[in-house]
Amino acid sequence: MAAPSDPDSPVTAPPARGGPKARPAMRQGSLRNILLNAGWLLGGKGFGAVLSTVYLAIVTRSLGVDGFGRFALALGIGQTVAALATFQSWQVIVRYGMPHMHAHRAAELARLQRFGAWLDAASAVIGAALVVAVFLLLGPRFGWTGAEQLQAMALSVVIVLSVHSAPTGIMRLHDRFADATIAEATTPIVRFLGAVVVWLSGPSAVGFLLAWSVAEMLTAAAYWYFALRLPGVTLRTPERLSWRRIAGENPGIGRYAVITNLATSLVTGSKQVVVVLVGLVLTPAAAGGFRFAQQLSQALAKISQTLARAIFPELMRSHAATGSDREAFDRLFARTTRLAVLGGIVIVVILLVTGWPMLELIAGPAFLPFYPVLLVTGIAAALDFASVSFEPALTARGRAGTALRLRAVATIVMLAGFVFLAQRYGVMGGAAAMLAGSALSFALFTWALRRPGHETPEEEAGSRLDPFD
Repeated sequence: MAAPSDPDSPVTAPPARGGPKARPAMRQGSLRNILLNAGWLLGGKGFGAVLSTVYLAIVTRSLGVDGFGRFALALGIGQTVAALATFQSWQVIVRYGMPHMHAHRAAELARLQRFGAWLDAASAVIGAALVVAVFLLLGPRFGWTGAEQLQAMALSVVIVLSVHSAPTGIMRLHDRFADATIAEATTPIVRFLGAVVVWLSGPSAVGFLLAWSVAEMLTAAAYWYFALRLPGVTLRTPERLSWRRIAGENPGIGRYAVITNLATSLVTGSKQVVVVLVGLVLTPAAAGGFRFAQQLSQALAKISQTLARAIFPELMRSHAATGSDREAFDRLFARTTRLAVLGGIVIVVILLVTGWPMLELIAGPAFLPFYPVLLVTGIAAALDFASVSFEPALTARGRAGTALRLRAVATIVMLAGFVFLAQRYGVMGGAAAMLAGSALSFALFTWALRRPGHETPEEEAGSRLDPFD
């Protein structure tokens, strides 16, 4: 009797008589692998969360609300520029590398990985130039001295230069989430050790920024170390990298790279830029309180980002392996969505029960007035969590352009709401604008995924990718 088939196992077609032995087909995407990979990522995040609680307590209690605000503004500028300038080369590598792996096209995969590394390098150079421009333009508005501005600018440049999107994509493409967890753990470990050293030697915003920038550099080095150790992974190609050849081997890659960069910039960059806007519209102290409350709530939102990183490769794997079997893809999407909605509810409950004690324990009584900000931004984070599989599903189906337009609408509404609300209601107005953006994003993506007849037969078969659908 034949053994029952396992949807997670590779399927090997019998070889033709006298012909070459068939290669094993790529395994299908599955919820089990999403949970397994997410478990590795969340394990690293959980370890980092424990350390981040300690180093955040050190920074906030050492600098106070105003000093932490100056630190948050400098860090926010660097992180905002990094989000805006960095191409999501990890998504490019996963999206286009999966078919190359499936067909055993090693040379094409090597060229794609090298292209991803060049995208990272270009992002770093552009980002560094933007950081310098932003600091020269906005630095005087935050009350920094000339020396403080130069030091903060230099350290923010280091953060922007520490790009590691390409090696992240390489490891996710090869299912090496355990190695990625080890590399990711470099950030909280170095930040923790650096925060302790700065605290003992004399706390200062610049000192903590130095610790953060060193952590980013070492994390990037760890990612590249693990990626380049993988069997068969190389960035070397016999010929010079040719854009024409890359575009020919990976149809639509240029538009896809631009669109995924814009979409991620709208998500990550908009949340970072709100902190900078609070500092500009209100005060550095307000920016510090807002940043801390936002960071506590976004610590939960990072779980959703972690799940998205685990979900996207599996959805792409499902789309590539099952071809026109739309039902398998839809089942996987529905199961991940139900789990995410449940997770969003858990986030709200956790914040309601532990939000006030967390603020007082970590940062002290000076930050307790920002408890309402924590609740509102936490609800926004819960909505982001509940919709974590929406954008990966649209992108995997070849609807990256739709995802970009929806993100753009939600971001414009959020920023417009911030301009209107922050001037009237202070930091609570900024938090309300974030909530409005997340709620609108949830509604728009739900509508797009349920809209009938929104895919062409070619997209259902996975035969093309048109980001501008």
